[in-house]
Amino acid sequence: MRITTLLLCAMVVVAGCAPRGERAGEEETIPGVAPAPKGLKFSVRVAPLRFNAGDRVTMEASLFNDSEDSYKKKFHSHCIWDYEITTPDGVPLRAARECIPQDTTVVLAPGELGMIVREWSGRQRYFNAAQPLAAGRYLIVAGFLDQGRVIPMSVPVEIEVMQGRGVR
Repeated sequence: MRITTLLLCAMVVVAGCAPRGERAGEEETIPGVAPAPKGLKFSVRVAPLRFNAGDRVTMEASLFNDSEDSYKKKFHSHCIWDYEITTPDGVPLRAARECIPQDTTVVLAPGELGMIVREWSGRQRYFNAAQPLAAGRYLIVAGFLDQGRVIPMSVPVEIEVMQGRGVR
């Protein structure tokens, strides 16, 4: 599994990071998704959304400060934000992540974008799940972590894993 982690500092306007409500200034409410702190937007992209087990898959999880103010918060772990895969009814699959207790302060300047990019060749477990994924539908969300669990703060992205050929 090739894992690339990027932290991009850009003073740019990123359109489409998260959906907006129909009225200006009103955020769309999605069941099971917690509101992100003011001005922060989480998003997830997966390509392809439907694939055979064993196919190559790329996932991007983004955290964007879409405000005019800096965001600053202290966390008690080096695991601050991440993505998580769940069953369609919201049951998270155990992640193969280890969070070390360590005080960490996050500062995001206005317009700053943080991104996690992961690519799976199809030979490893997808989406950092501790177990290989069985054929079926799953949801992927991004958000801050709380005691090792992601608090969903992005629009869920639905993927479908189909029975693959030559799955290892």
